[in-house]
Amino acid sequence: MGENNTAGFNDDMEQKFDEKTFEDLYRRMYPTLKNYALYLVKDIEDAQLILNDVFISIWKNGTILTNEKAYLFRAVKNAATNYHKAPKANLWHIDSEEEIPEITDMKETPAQALQNKDRNRVLYALIDQMPERRRLIFYMYRIDGFSYKEIAVLLDISVRTVEDHLVKGFEFLQQKVLKNRFEFR
Repeated sequence: MGENNTAGFNDDMEQKFDEKTFEDLYRRMYPTLKNYALYLVKDIEDAQLILNDVFISIWKNGTILTNEKAYLFRAVKNAATNYHKAPKANLWHIDSEEEIPEITDMKETPAQALQNKDRNRVLYALIDQMPERRRLIFYMYRIDGFSYKEIAVLLDISVRTVEDHLVKGFEFLQQKVLKNRFEFR
C-alpha cells in the first residue's frame, strides 16, 4: 500500500508523484475547485476545508491522476456530500446581522453603505432565483471573473451554451430590476 495509487486509467506507471507535481496540480486546480466547492456548500470556509481535505488525501495517497479534472471534481462533490451529512459543530452563534462586524468603505457615508448593502442583498436574492446551472455560470463569470472559454472547459459545455446562459441571466435580472426599480434607486 506504500506505493503510488492510480486514479483513473494509467498505462504509464513510471510517472513520479513528487512535490512539484502536487504543487502544480494544486496551483492549477485550486481556484476552480474552490468555486465549485463554494457553489456546493455555500460557505467559503467550509469550501476551503473540503478542498484541503481532498488535496491532503491526494498527497497522502500519492495518487497519480490521469483525468485530473474529472477525478478532482468528483472528489470535491463527494466531500461536499459528506459535509452535508456530517453534524456541524456550532462554534459561533450569531443571532442577527447586527452582531456581525462590518468593514466599511470610508469614502461612503453610512447611508450610502446601507443602501448599497440593501441593493446587493436584493441583487443576490434575484440571482438565486435563476436556475441552478445558470446561477453557477453567472457567478463564475461575474463574481469569479472566469472567461466564457474557461467556464465552458470547467463545466464541459460549449462556449455558446455559456453565452446563452449569461444572456438569459442578464435578461432575467434586467426584467426583475425594472420590476423592482424602487429598490435600486
